[in-house]
Amino acid sequence: MPSQEITGKAFEYACIKALFDKLSSQTDVELLEDVNFNNAKSAFEQLTEAEKKDDLLAALRGVEIIAPLEPNLAFPDIKEPLILSIQPDKKGQKGDVRDVLCVRNEKGWNIGLSCKNNHEAVKHSRLSRTIDFGKEWLGYPVSENYKKIIAPLFDELDELKSKKARWAGIDKKDERYYIPLLKAFLEELSNLNNAHSDVPEKLLNYLLGRNDFYKVIKHTKERTTEVKPFNIYGTLGLSTKVQKEMYKITRLKMPTEILKMDFKKDSTNTVQIICDNGWTLSLRIHNASEWVEPSLKFDIQLVGVPNNLGSRIEAW
Repeated sequence: MPSQEITGKAFEYACIKALFDKLSSQTDVELLEDVNFNNAKSAFEQLTEAEKKDDLLAALRGVEIIAPLEPNLAFPDIKEPLILSIQPDKKGQKGDVRDVLCVRNEKGWNIGLSCKNNHEAVKHSRLSRTIDFGKEWLGYPVSENYKKIIAPLFDELDELKSKKARWAGIDKKDERYYIPLLKAFLEELSNLNNAHSDVPEKLLNYLLGRNDFYKVIKHTKERTTEVKPFNIYGTLGLSTKVQKEMYKITRLKMPTEILKMDFKKDSTNTVQIICDNGWTLSLRIHNASEWVEPSLKFDIQLVGVPNNLGSRIEAW
């Protein structure tokens, strides 16, 4: 069975192919076949024929939802090519979560798709002794006290790594590593929030990026595609001179305060951050490898979103 990385890249290829196939008969489309495109295409080619068919069907349903919402895709103000490309993974690390870009250079217009294959995680950030999550996520460095608290935890993991230890052989890993690290994380985030009033908004900016996008989610078991428009900056669904938008995509309000931070009920590895304006985050920490290493990985999901975040689901 292909890895999650392979299936994720394959779905990116399916989405860009669906865009090209859908739009090339309506407008001049250029496909940027660079190394990122070729990597995604290579991943797609590793799938079985049945998996390829499912990916293409799922991607097409997503494109069929998005295309009528975005007049600039097929009905631009000026005659220039629509350029489709796949972004490198490092863009996500730098604050752009979009996987597939649709760009009209002369007009300075673009939209992006965040392509999700059977999951809705927004980030897979790490914690370690050397990672300053405050600076990376929020622009505010963590305290020396936080560094002092977490250092022994990662020193111990570093020692276990040197012994080539496996996580399966570690007793009480939740009590020994997950719980104390998450407690330190929550305390430091609380301190940063108390010191800086814009921490809630910066946290969501880090997770969702600084560009509006459509999240396209393939649900294999249900055989459906779900599309969610994250219109934070007001750039989705813009009309053109020759074509008005189908309907106004509501702008989302960013959080202004954190209402509560705590462990999820009956959990030793997951914390929740509840903000105003409908935003709730779930952060589950886990070992991302079979082998012990001196870092732990977050699976961060939006489990609560504003009521006016629309969602449309189509079967395939």
